[in-house]
This record gives sequence, structure tokens and C-alpha cells, in this order.
Amino acid sequence: MRTWHRASRRSGRTARAVDERGVTLIELVVAMTLFALIMAGVAASVATGLNLTRTDRHRSVAANIASQEMDIVRESSFTTLAPRTITQTVGTVDYTVRRDLTWVSKSATSGPCDGNGGTPQVLRVSVQVSWADMNGIPPVQSDSLLSPPVGAYDPNTGHIAVKVLDTNAAPQENAIVTVNGAQNKTLPTNTDGCAFFAFLPAGTYTVTLNTPGFVDRQSNANPTQTLGVTIGQISSVQFDYDQAANIVATLTPTNGGTVPNDLAITLANSQYLPNGQRMFTGTGPSRTLANLFPSLEGYQAWAGECADADPAGIKIVGTTTYGPYWPGAARDAGIAPPAGGSAAANVAVPSVNLTVKGPTGTPISGATVVATHATDNICAAGATHAVGTTNASGQLVGVLPYGTWAISVTGRTAQSGSWPALVLDPNVSSTPSLQVAVN
Repeated sequence: MRTWHRASRRSGRTARAVDERGVTLIELVVAMTLFALIMAGVAASVATGLNLTRTDRHRSVAANIASQEMDIVRESSFTTLAPRTITQTVGTVDYTVRRDLTWVSKSATSGPCDGNGGTPQVLRVSVQVSWADMNGIPPVQSDSLLSPPVGAYDPNTGHIAVKVLDTNAAPQENAIVTVNGAQNKTLPTNTDGCAFFAFLPAGTYTVTLNTPGFVDRQSNANPTQTLGVTIGQISSVQFDYDQAANIVATLTPTNGGTVPNDLAITLANSQYLPNGQRMFTGTGPSRTLANLFPSLEGYQAWAGECADADPAGIKIVGTTTYGPYWPGAARDAGIAPPAGGSAAANVAVPSVNLTVKGPTGTPISGATVVATHATDNICAAGATHAVGTTNASGQLVGVLPYGTWAISVTGRTAQSGSWPALVLDPNVSSTPSLQVAVN
């Protein structure tokens, strides 16, 4: 009986020891998890505190730099003041200092480029200081108004206000603007997209934009406008100007065949002058259509240079308008490449099955087929394209833009006395066939 009692007590102690070891492991895991969570919170709090401290230090340094820049402005000769952007290093941090100058009237609430700035009377000086890794913190800014000393400027002068907007109608900052006339000057636009040329002698001036990589709505890298300067008045002009975009267009046959190497691609955009279209020549089935304004409405594309190549083309002869070539047809959806970026597009070109036969109806292999389009109000010289060469069965899958084409064979004459007409209609989805009978 004693032996059994001792064994039972030993067994109970062993079970309790095992149980205690299991509980201890679970408690350890829970404790480590809680410790990790607490330390993560502490680390996040420390990091946030360090970032706030670092940001406060940057803002303090930037405020001192802005104050120093204002002191430089006040100590400078008034007539030599000019906008500028410089980099100033404090410790290991680079600070960008930008000084903008804007002429305004004494009671102005907006700039002179906004149409209600009034005749300039004082110079508004704005200094902005920024640095890398600002994490959403706005730049430190300091503003001041300066009055020109008596006699600093000829009162018998006028002014030019140039407003530059991007594709979103937002101010385009740092666009390079030059005026040429009785005086020649160059300024960058400020944060309001404004370049203001004050106290210019009266006369005619040419305003030109010249920012590398930028274009206007007509794909002009250096757009110009001419205007006159009147004594005591502000002459205003506005440009739409943004980073150039590209479309990589691939001419794609609808049902096989080889695209003629020299097909043009036409783009439509309502801002294109004079008729909302622009033709791009080139070679090969894939083209990069460069220097496009990043228009929000996009560009509709089709192959061909003549009026009826356009699915929405209108027939015009002289001064008479006859209506659409293809009633009910529509252009493909617009392609809108982003500013400074590129967009890809497939431009469908219809295929056609051609057969060339001789006087006895036998197929003619190796025949060179050519397509010719008559002149119209868009392609004043007409158009001619080499379609290809027939195979051993006298057949050829040709690829041509929409429109009406005369199909001929080089070195042969047509049996009927005139070459047959091929009509490629954008409303017809099936592949047409045409037989050319030659002598």
C-alpha cells in the first residue's frame, strides 16, 4: 500500500511539472507578443517625434534663409531686381530659394495676368524656400511690397502680361517667355503662370515661349504671338503650353496583307487649325507621332491623307459642301497621351482581295498592283501607293485606307479601257474583293 501511494504521488508531481512547463511557454509567447507591440508603438512614436523635430529644424532654417533673401532684395538697386532660383546648403541639406517679382496695383488682390490687376504701381516680391523630403509640408514663404523710387521708370511706357496655362487650364510655372521689340526681355512664369514685362516703350512686340520639351496645341515648340504696347496700358496674351506627348501608332490590316510602307496617319483634334486635322507622314507600319499637346479630348487617328480616308469625312468641292462621304460611319475613340508621356494605338486599315487575270482569264503572277486616289480638298495632289505583287494564282491581299481608289497594274492596260474602282467603306466590315482584267 505504501509503494502504491508513493508512485501515485510521483506521477502527480510529474503531471504537474509537465503542465507547468506548457503554461510557461504560452505565457512566454504572449509576453513576447505584447512586448513587440509595445516596442513597435514606442518606435513609431520616437520616429514621429524625430520627424517633427527634423521638420521644425528645416522650417526654422528655411525661415532664416527667406529673411536673408528679403534683406538682399531690399539692399539691391530697384531697377536691377530680377527673379531668380538658387540653392543654398546648410549643413548637409540643400534648400531651394525662389524669388518671384510681380507688378501689381496698390489694391490688387490678384496678379496683372488675371485681367483685373490694374496698372502696376508696386512690386510684389515673393520668396519661397523648399527642401527635399518635405513630406507634404508647404514651402516657407515670405512676401513684401516695394514702391519704385521717383523717376525710376519712364511714365510714357506700357506693359505686357503673358499668361501660360497647361492642359488642365492650370498655371504653367517656369515657362520661359521672351518679348522682342523696342526692348528685348526674357522671364520665367511665376507660380500663377504669369510673366509680366513692365515699363516697355510703346510699339509692336513679339511674344515667344521657349521651354525645352514643351509644345502648344498646334505642336509648336516655340509658339509666338504679336501684340502692341500702348502707353499706360497692360497688353495681355495667353498661351496653352505643356510637356509634349507621343502616340505610338501601329497600322494594322483588318484581314491580313501588307500595309504600304508610305501610308500617312491623320490625327483629328478640335484645336488643330484650320480644319481640326493634321497629317503625319512616315514609313513603316509602326510610327511615333511626336510633339503632341497632351489634349484632354485626345486624338482620333486613321490611315490615309485624303478626305474620304476619314470615316467622318465631309465631301467639299470648291465652296460647295455635299455632306459626309460615309453616312453613319464614325471615327475610332480618341487617344489621350499624358503630358511628357506616351500612348499606344492600333490604327485599322482595311484589307482587300485582289485578283489579276489576263485576256483569256488566266491568272497573272508577279503583277505589280498600284492604287491611285484622285485629288480632293484635303489631298490636293492626290495619292498613289504600291499595293504589292500577285502570287502564282494571280492573287494579292492589299491594304489601303478608306476611300475610292483606281486599281492599276504596272506595264499593263485595262481590258475595258479604264481601270476598275475600288471602294473601301468604313461601314462595311467584310473584306471586299476586286478582279482586275488586263491585256
